Amino acid sequence: MPEEESGFDELMRLSQQFTRQQEESKEKERKRQEQGKKVQGVLQGLKELNVSMAIGQLKTVATPEIIKQVNALKSNVGTDELRKMISALADDLEKNLGAVSSSKPDIAPLVNSVRTLNILMDLYFSLH
Repeated sequence: MPEEESGFDELMRLSQQFTRQQEESKEKERKRQEQGKKVQGVLQGLKELNVSMAIGQLKTVATPEIIKQVNALKSNVGTDELRKMISALADDLEKNLGAVSSSKPDIAPLVNSVRTLNILMDLYFSLH
């Protein structure tokens, strides 16, 4: 009989050990998820701070429509809307400078710089 008891005791010990390991695993996963939520909260806070700082700087130079669009970025997940705004602004700048350059040839280098910047931004956006 002692062997049966020792086998039963061993089985109970292994069962308890397995249960304890499951509980520890669940606790680690819960802590990992909590930490992930904290990190996401901090990242969202930084994003909102960056957008707020940008809005403060834009108030003196940008149109109300741009400021409104930038403010909306606080709730956007990706950067697609920002990319569209930058591309549209760069395109408008290139067109306006191109129109002015026909009457003022001395700004041709500026037009080329804007075109270069526009091409590089398109490349950057396509790589990210």
